Amino acid sequence: MALLDNLLTLHRVDSQVRALSSRVDSAKTYFAAQERQLGLLEKQRDELATQLRQLKASVHALELDQTTATDRVTKLRSELNLATNDKQYKAILNEMKVLEGQKDDIVRRAVEEMQRVEESTKRGETHASTIVERQKIREVAKGKLAECLAEVGERLSELEAERTRAADLIPERDRKLFDKVADLTEGQTMAEVTIVDLRHREFACGECNIEVPFETFARLSSNSESVVQCKACARILFLAEANRGGEKAKPERSKSGAGKSDDAPTPRKRSASSKAPLTEEEQLLKDKAKFEKTRKL
Repeated sequence: MALLDNLLTLHRVDSQVRALSSRVDSAKTYFAAQERQLGLLEKQRDELATQLRQLKASVHALELDQTTATDRVTKLRSELNLATNDKQYKAILNEMKVLEGQKDDIVRRAVEEMQRVEESTKRGETHASTIVERQKIREVAKGKLAECLAEVGERLSELEAERTRAADLIPERDRKLFDKVADLTEGQTMAEVTIVDLRHREFACGECNIEVPFETFARLSSNSESVVQCKACARILFLAEANRGGEKAKPERSKSGAGKSDDAPTPRKRSASSKAPLTEEEQLLKDKAKFEKTRKL
């Protein structure tokens, strides 16, 4: 097989490999995204749990301070009744006032911390419910990934092996070029040259629709070992088999003209008196014959 034919074979297999790989990659990406979100939620859950423990420890410390202050006030009241002079009495009374103020502050802070504990507990419960829901979604994503691998895994392995065999038939330089263009165009590596107007030598890239020079068309028409890229989109250009003038098989000889052979198809002769316009097929044959004659000059 010619180089361009081998490249076309590789292109067809590579496109299938990329399509199936894209399905698998999408399923893997979705599953990985669910894993990351679940991991983030679990990390936040741990942070909330740590914060809740700290708040509870703070409340417990305030309760101990309140108990200590209450016990001290009770003791000072007993000492107040036993005071022997005015100075001692005032000193005990002042200390009791300070402790009463501290107790009020401790109670206020304890109430605030307890409210924060309650709020943190509710957030933790809500967060736990979110984690449960996210775990369900993660399991669904995991199931879809397994299902996708089961559906396309065997076929993908076959196509990858077929792609390797097809790539081995292509010279290393051309194979590297193919891989580079494939990555650049997301698998749309090859582009057929479209004949816009053969009579006026107008051709275009079948993918980007940018004009292709006549010299490129002539080169591809006569040589399937030639690798030419589109100057606009970098895709590797090729001609449909019907348009490869230089490689067409010679037409079969008819019984009436067994000794004749033509290099290019000749349009059917029409009588001079016929005024009917050429059919589309006849015009195409006429244009191709003219092109073959021009190419040989």
